[in-house]
Amino acid sequence: MGLDLIHGVDWKMNSANARRYRASADVRFVRIGDYIDPIVEAIATHDMIVERRGGIHHILSPFGNATFEVCQGGFKLTVEATDPRGINHLKHALAGPIGFIAARERLEIQWEGDVTESALPDDLRILRVTSIEDLSPRFRRIAFKGENLERYDRADQLHCRLIFQPRGIAEPLWPMLDHRGCIVWPENTAVPTRVYTIRRIDVARKEIVIDFALHANAGPATRWAMDARTGDVVGILGPAANGSKPAKFQVLAGDETALPGIARILESLPRDAVGHAFIELDSKADELPLTCPAGVMVHWLHRDGAAAGTTTLLPDAVRSIRWPENLDDVFFWGGCEHTAFSAIYRHLRNGVALPRDSFVLYSHWHRSLSEEQIIARGAEAYLPHQSQ
Repeated sequence: MGLDLIHGVDWKMNSANARRYRASADVRFVRIGDYIDPIVEAIATHDMIVERRGGIHHILSPFGNATFEVCQGGFKLTVEATDPRGINHLKHALAGPIGFIAARERLEIQWEGDVTESALPDDLRILRVTSIEDLSPRFRRIAFKGENLERYDRADQLHCRLIFQPRGIAEPLWPMLDHRGCIVWPENTAVPTRVYTIRRIDVARKEIVIDFALHANAGPATRWAMDARTGDVVGILGPAANGSKPAKFQVLAGDETALPGIARILESLPRDAVGHAFIELDSKADELPLTCPAGVMVHWLHRDGAAAGTTTLLPDAVRSIRWPENLDDVFFWGGCEHTAFSAIYRHLRNGVALPRDSFVLYSHWHRSLSEEQIIARGAEAYLPHQSQ
């Protein structure tokens, strides 16, 4: 499919007479009370604003508006958009996080209302590799060029999903969203996708830079990055996942998967910011140059041959922090393997008593599960374990 068919049509209609597409779904879910908070939080991380008014969660997005309303024995969803692609995207943006968080419940979300044809996602952009640079033994920087990248130039949404196309394919395979909000692939042939942090973006130069951590147990993304050549094609979807928020005292923590995000956030902090950045790596050989305020101390934590995801380096480092007595001007951002993520989350909430809106923490990966397995298991494989 040509780039003109993806980018050449403005589907947004602003006139008062524009048709509005609407749909709703009533879902039976007796245990909804156990899932409300993680569902709302998951929705909000996908570039949507969630506001609770009158007992209803109102959702604002670039694609349209929606509501999430908890009812007796279940919940109700409504979506409204000015174009067919927008309503498909909204359905996906709601059903996806809800289905993931409540995966074990095997919910069936049946939409009623306007039915639209399957369409490419509004946020899909096509990128081509322009340069490749090895930064260290385990980090490879790949620069891409593409058109209409403005939506990805966000300080508050750092992540994207890359779609890795086979080299030399005549017709790239792009996912589409159907009237149920489900992902469908041409001829049921999917290609690998993975979530990455946008290390740098320059809209004027039409450039996006991604730093790939080259893992020992290579998955599809690592294999692609190790074999990448100039001219290779990928798709990009997003952006998503929250960045840091303004605060005088900043704490950043993560392993290799979070280093691109930490580096980007450090560069954006005001010069008078103070705090700490804890970065876990295999060895000193993988330390990268960082630009940060003089008041932010960078601590490199080396595993020295221990397997990634098997140490307590990051949780121990976070526990060592002397936090300000007043937590009103504090923010924490981090990402790491699920076990360390759970330990850090418990400490921030129970040990530090940091308010939930004062930190962003991601389980970037799971030592014993692939992304596909995490998606299948849902909340139990992603949300923090509350016990030791």
